[in-house]
Amino acid sequence: MENISFVQELVKKANEFNVKFFRDFDSESILRYICGFLNTEGGWIIVGHTGKEPTYINGLSNDSVVLLKREVNSRISPQSLVYIAYDSDEEENNFVLINILKGSRQPYTLDKVFYIIEDNVAKKADQDDISIMLRSSNEYSSTWEKSTALDCGLEDLNKHEIQKTIREANKVSKGNVLPEDEEGFLNYFQLIDYGSVKNGAVVLFAEEPIKFLPQCRIRISVLPEGKTGDIITDMHLIEDNLFVAFMKVQDYFSLHNPLVSQFDNSSWSRNSELKFPSEALDEAIVNAMVHRDYSDISGEITINIYKDKMEIINSGEIPEDIVKGKSKIRPHHSVLRNPTIAHMFYLRGKMEKLGRGLTLIRDQFVNSGYRKPEWTFQSGYTTLTLFSEPLVLELNERMYAYLNSLNTNTFSRKDYEVFFDFKISEKTARNDLSKLVEAGYLSQKGKGSNTSYIRLEKEII
Repeated sequence: MENISFVQELVKKANEFNVKFFRDFDSESILRYICGFLNTEGGWIIVGHTGKEPTYINGLSNDSVVLLKREVNSRISPQSLVYIAYDSDEEENNFVLINILKGSRQPYTLDKVFYIIEDNVAKKADQDDISIMLRSSNEYSSTWEKSTALDCGLEDLNKHEIQKTIREANKVSKGNVLPEDEEGFLNYFQLIDYGSVKNGAVVLFAEEPIKFLPQCRIRISVLPEGKTGDIITDMHLIEDNLFVAFMKVQDYFSLHNPLVSQFDNSSWSRNSELKFPSEALDEAIVNAMVHRDYSDISGEITINIYKDKMEIINSGEIPEDIVKGKSKIRPHHSVLRNPTIAHMFYLRGKMEKLGRGLTLIRDQFVNSGYRKPEWTFQSGYTTLTLFSEPLVLELNERMYAYLNSLNTNTFSRKDYEVFFDFKISEKTARNDLSKLVEAGYLSQKGKGSNTSYIRLEKEII
């Protein structure tokens, strides 16, 4: 099966994923659609695409994207979780990609006007629409984070972390929306209510969250002999609020994520890379922190480090339609079990790739030459396995013969079949070429009948 980019798959399945296309950067129309998607089922907006072909966007710059982010935060209320960024497909066409999650605090307004999406059109909501929104709920959202934490008071929270979150949030919104005092800020996000501190506030900001919620723990174990071995060479417990805990996990891996060196087969130079790609590792830890089921009091985050892999285990399963098999990730909206906790991470700049986090983790490992990460689900838990060993793909005789015979850098699948006098099937040709792409000998460009392959500089081993 041919690989296609994330943007191309959204285009291909636009109806399934509620995709709206904008040829030009019309910020007012985009804002209405963002508000409408927040009040309905969420969706994607691709600016710079007609749904049939990419287009060139006149006058678009990074400043336009930054301004749109500020407009979302200052004009849409209550503050929402929306991902806005530049993106590109494998043909290097640039887009603005916007992911809007179904809002957990409906109804939302744009300049005090309610919008919904109906037949893929943003329209003003009437009283019946608003009434339905007020009665609806997010099926994936947990009520746990908004339940009251017994015996916890405002004095038990880390004011420094709260103020840091307020400052980071106001860099985007310019202080036009969010309260700047700790109590007002927490009240705005329903993390306190009439002085009662909620579970979400404890997890995010408590000085000692373990006093109130014993599941607020991360356990890191080094197991050099594997699961069945008797030796644990290191055991590290982290029992802090999520922001401090995330920093401590990063500090741990800055010391225990060694550089791995290997010689390039085509030269005498030595290539050195981290054992685990650091950006992907950060994303994996954030996913475990944000998406875990905190209502499971025994569901601490467990990180097991083996000789050739790492396992990150957390309570709560990813919905089954997101990951097919163990590694194939379908385009999806980020499913937020804990939307307020996720929003705080987003405000702190630690959760940028909404709906893309799993893809980022996979691509970082694949691009570094490692095996694809694997997600497995069992008994209410998710296990992410990250492999530290390089991917080894053995070439068959056909692949060797074709690579050695190439006298051009670009060719098609049909050219591959012609070389073998059509004695191989189309499926066999696709599988061979897919493996050569995965092994780094080829890159793939285009899709469907326009797909072509480009020979890369990697030497044949």
